[in-house]
Amino acid sequence: MILAGRNQVGLTELEIERCVEAWRVLCGEAQRELVTTEAARHSSHTRFNETDKKVYLGADVKPGVGVEANARMSVLACLAHELAHAERFELGFNRPTGLPDNLIDEAETSLHASFMQELTRKDREDLIEDARDRLILWLVENSGKEEKQ
Repeated sequence: MILAGRNQVGLTELEIERCVEAWRVLCGEAQRELVTTEAARHSSHTRFNETDKKVYLGADVKPGVGVEANARMSVLACLAHELAHAERFELGFNRPTGLPDNLIDEAETSLHASFMQELTRKDREDLIEDARDRLILWLVENSGKEEKQ
């Protein structure tokens, strides 16, 4: 699984405050709610929830020890990815939730996020590499399926 290399340790209050400030910068004038109630919990996940249209901050907002692009993405890049989910949802994108097609949605979301002006060149590169990695996984999941049909 791609997310295995991200941080699992709950965030401190100072880290949460920094994430909230990064979120404000990313959102600009179009502020969206960032729910921080789970962020201090071990193994919590940063995610966009379509039901309430909010982004939830989790421990995995911070990079971890993995070598994959997803594992090394900065806090700002991770938050940009979740903001891109919210923006794509508002645009009417229908997000598949099951494998393997959710990998395409995640790849497109990382590409969408890579265009956010607040990101560094390194953030953009990591998001683009994350998209590539997810598309490769999609191809692996689908290899040989046409032959079977």
